[in-house]
Amino acid sequence: MTAFALISDLHSNMEALTAVFERIDALGVQRVCCLGDVVGYGAEPEPCVRLVMRRCAWTLMGNHDYGLFHDLRDFNPLAADAILYSRRKLQPRWFASRRRQAWEFLRGLPERVEEGGRLFVHGSPRDPIMEYVLKSDGFLEPDKMRSIFGQLEGPCFVGHTHWPGVHDTSFRFTQANDDHAVFELGDGPAVVNVGSVGQPRDGDPRACFVVVDGKVVEYHRVNYDFRKTQAKILAAGLHPALADRLARGR
Repeated sequence: MTAFALISDLHSNMEALTAVFERIDALGVQRVCCLGDVVGYGAEPEPCVRLVMRRCAWTLMGNHDYGLFHDLRDFNPLAADAILYSRRKLQPRWFASRRRQAWEFLRGLPERVEEGGRLFVHGSPRDPIMEYVLKSDGFLEPDKMRSIFGQLEGPCFVGHTHWPGVHDTSFRFTQANDDHAVFELGDGPAVVNVGSVGQPRDGDPRACFVVVDGKVVEYHRVNYDFRKTQAKILAAGLHPALADRLARGR
């Protein structure tokens, strides 16, 4: 398989997503896949869905995408409110066939994809949509990590936590940052979190994605106009905290 890009956790942030695709194109990477959470938190779910439909070879079901069609009791109030906003923006009307296309695309997203000896999920191998593989699980939840790694024969690529980095077979998490942006995977299992395009939470507000070339995983950070995204969130009547966190990457 030739080099490909992985994006995740776009969260209706069109400025970040556009900037990431511009970087991917500049790198000459032609194949892009998405690990889910196209919607949620941000103000522009429909444009993001349409761009993903056009550009991604496949897209997985994230928990916020899942929330469009199911009960929201597992979401905190800010997240639930933003999902309800996305529902209002995306639910089909009898005269809006283009909106129906986006709605049905999201409804039909798969939970997992396996390609080239790699597993791709939004959350974890045990629960592809909802379970978090946290950076602290290696030392706080070793039984959980043993269970997860016991299901893997090769690398598993995830999103969901918005924290970029790699868990190796010792369960140690090495965070991806400017000083450690390239990882070479071994022959055994690993859990690779690709970070978040639309709402980073590792203290770096730049959008994050990875390029996978064989066993090499390279992280890329991309500046974008988060102030424009913030203004759209506020204009949409979403909670100001959803705008504020974009400037802090938290």
